[in-house]
Amino acid sequence: MAKKTTTFLLLNLFLAALSTLTTAAVSPAVFVFGDSTVDVGNNNFLPSDAPKVNFPPWGIDFPGRTPTGRFSNGFIYSDYIAKAIGLAMSPPPFLSLSNSNQMLRGVNFASGGAGILYSSDTDVIAMATQIEDFEQVAANLTEILGKKSAAVFLEKSLFYLSVGSNDVFTLYSLLNPGNSTQKDEAVVPVISKFKHQLERLYDLGARKFAVLGTGLLGCIPIFRVAVPSYGCYEDLNDFSLRFKTATKAILEELSMSLKGFQYSFGDSYEMVTKIFSHPQEFGFTELKAACCGGGRLNAESDCLRNSTYCSNRDQYAFWDLGHPSQALSKTIAQLSLYGPPLFANPVNIHHLVKS
Repeated sequence: MAKKTTTFLLLNLFLAALSTLTTAAVSPAVFVFGDSTVDVGNNNFLPSDAPKVNFPPWGIDFPGRTPTGRFSNGFIYSDYIAKAIGLAMSPPPFLSLSNSNQMLRGVNFASGGAGILYSSDTDVIAMATQIEDFEQVAANLTEILGKKSAAVFLEKSLFYLSVGSNDVFTLYSLLNPGNSTQKDEAVVPVISKFKHQLERLYDLGARKFAVLGTGLLGCIPIFRVAVPSYGCYEDLNDFSLRFKTATKAILEELSMSLKGFQYSFGDSYEMVTKIFSHPQEFGFTELKAACCGGGRLNAESDCLRNSTYCSNRDQYAFWDLGHPSQALSKTIAQLSLYGPPLFANPVNIHHLVKS
């Protein structure tokens, strides 16, 4: 009992500390890569078959109740990370840029549905293409700032990546449930590719990497609804755990082999485990159901224009059948920014940017 009381006391003290953190760490820019968890509108510019959420009630809690193309009811991870390092919100989508000066506080390359190797749709911008787009931006920055200044600019900028979930979903669908050896073998080619992608960004000038690992993917509403008790699909969680562990390992390896490579690994798996263990401490009352959708747990149909949605959105962990709510995105971003090593290691993003 004493141990449990101590845990709650420490958790409350940590949450109180988070609420008092107002000073932003300063970074010249933030460059964002990944999937729907950090897409701020690139998919709006893609062919009609690409996944899009540029219609109500998406964005209902964004300023002006604007459906920007973010896969959320409001702000997402990249917005909170960008705000913490001195920007108003996430930098603009790459496909929206009209002049080079817009790149000077960073660019968002993310695309809903994207993966490291496996994407959910052929029309989305895969990680390999996102890095090619950054190569173009890096060349433009060199032209604007000069080679030496551009190099310093990129060295001090933050590179934020949230990707891998779509790879996990695709790979898992090809596996025999419960086969541990098969799970480990399936992770290898994707993680190897991700390592090469990080090395490519390093070659292009990146030095400070913040990477969000895959979390409790078996606990999102679309998978819970397939479990009779509406519990988490634990075999998928196990596969995601292996994937995030391998991601963490390659980051540590790169930090030892590449001069100047610094990183902060956001352990989403541990964060969500803690949040779901003590939901009320984090302000959540609904962990299973989606806020917007239809059917059981609001997870049997997509969030569409005519879908019903909850009024107490800040208390829901999930906005739709597969994406976090603004509230959960904010909590995970804060734990990544200011959290202890359990959630962000070897340092949190705040310390990474300050270093």
